[in-house]
Amino acid sequence: MTGGTMKKSLVLLGLIAVCFICFSVLGLQSPYFTSPGHPQPLHADEAVQWSLAKEMSEGVAYSTNEDRFHGPTLALSLVAVSKITGTAFTDMSESYLRNVTGCYLLLLSLAAWALPGASLMSRITAAAFCFLIGGGAPFGFYFVQEVLLVAGLAWGVVLWLRSEVPESAECRGLLRLFSGVAFGFALACKVTAAAYLILFFIALIIVRKSWADRHLFGFILGLVASWVAFQSVGFTDMPGLATWWAQLARSFGVASGRSEDTLTAVSYWPWIWAALWLVEFSLQRYLRERHVPFRSSSADFILLLVGLIFCFHLLLPYKTPWLLYGVMALPLVLLVPAQLGAGWRRDGILLVGLLISAGYAAGDFATHSPTADLRAFEAGTVRLKEAYKGKVFYIAVEGGHYWPLPYYLRRYQVGFGDFPAAAQAPLRLIPVTDDSEPAVPGYGVTKLTLREGGDRYWVLIAKGYESVFIGK
Repeated sequence: MTGGTMKKSLVLLGLIAVCFICFSVLGLQSPYFTSPGHPQPLHADEAVQWSLAKEMSEGVAYSTNEDRFHGPTLALSLVAVSKITGTAFTDMSESYLRNVTGCYLLLLSLAAWALPGASLMSRITAAAFCFLIGGGAPFGFYFVQEVLLVAGLAWGVVLWLRSEVPESAECRGLLRLFSGVAFGFALACKVTAAAYLILFFIALIIVRKSWADRHLFGFILGLVASWVAFQSVGFTDMPGLATWWAQLARSFGVASGRSEDTLTAVSYWPWIWAALWLVEFSLQRYLRERHVPFRSSSADFILLLVGLIFCFHLLLPYKTPWLLYGVMALPLVLLVPAQLGAGWRRDGILLVGLLISAGYAAGDFATHSPTADLRAFEAGTVRLKEAYKGKVFYIAVEGGHYWPLPYYLRRYQVGFGDFPAAAQAPLRLIPVTDDSEPAVPGYGVTKLTLREGGDRYWVLIAKGYESVFIGK
């Protein structure tokens, strides 16, 4: 690398850093822009992974856990990190949990570094940029499985593309094997990867035409072996393999809108931003290669694959912004490296444009399921327990619970469901069934909303401690 190229690259990276700092000062919503002392509360999908990992560490088999409809890979990673760092599950902060996923965000970003057909500096710049903006969406640093899923998918695609490069002819079989391993990891993360794998081969058929060769067996071998290893928690829980098929069957009902767990779109703004994101990359391809016919550009396969993923989720009734993470992240690691290298000014315009797009989209992505009431509830519970010094303090949660609760009550003695002492608990939570506020002798009442549109609780505070809990 020449001194001039290095200088231009440093200027480009410096420009990105300055823009990042400016966005931070402006307070635009992103996982990186929140106050270190007050990270965004856990989403239900994050909290259930913590709960699953905790029970796995206590000897509860993944295949027998009531939350086995989530893949085991993220929970298994958390168990491993817990043992390595010696951190108890009751001491895990939100930042600690998200840092585990941050490792996979780094792995996802490094897929850009391994992409063939681009200069080393372009690949490094793209990898740094992807990590900087959390994969293009604010939940890129959340403790959810989409980051792991997309990381496996990205590496599967990159290793397959690298195997097609003439220079890799001697190790093509090994690259296909590792590509299958990456896809197998994605399958163990979430059954959605099965649809992505089908779309991957559809895109190959349309753009690459011929793809079935003698190395396909190695790909299948790597995929099956990897899936079995991760889905069975390192071959220790073979019934977990049957669990994957149960998840797949359940996903058909959820995705088609025939299940009570189906979530329809609260807002279509995230989907509009994702569509514009793809338009932005498509325009870059056209402006840079306007005379190159379709299927002759290396970008066409990626654009088609990501476009198919977007259309797949757009057509199905089940819609949460989590589904768009692959649409946002994959172009960053698979397209940006090839679109850089046109001079630091043009590269700067491209990256700043993407940064602005991600920044403006962040608000609509991040506010899809606010859980702000948890902060006040958490602080009130701490004050109430302190005020109960010398007395037995415990919490009763009646009628089941929504997933963030086990995490936020992890340091207290809690009883879920009906038990004899529930009626005398200093703090009680009762699900809201209507708007009539309950009148329970010996208790003051306030309300806790864990998710807009549902999952609300009446909070019953022992008489005389209402002002302590509310903070007056």
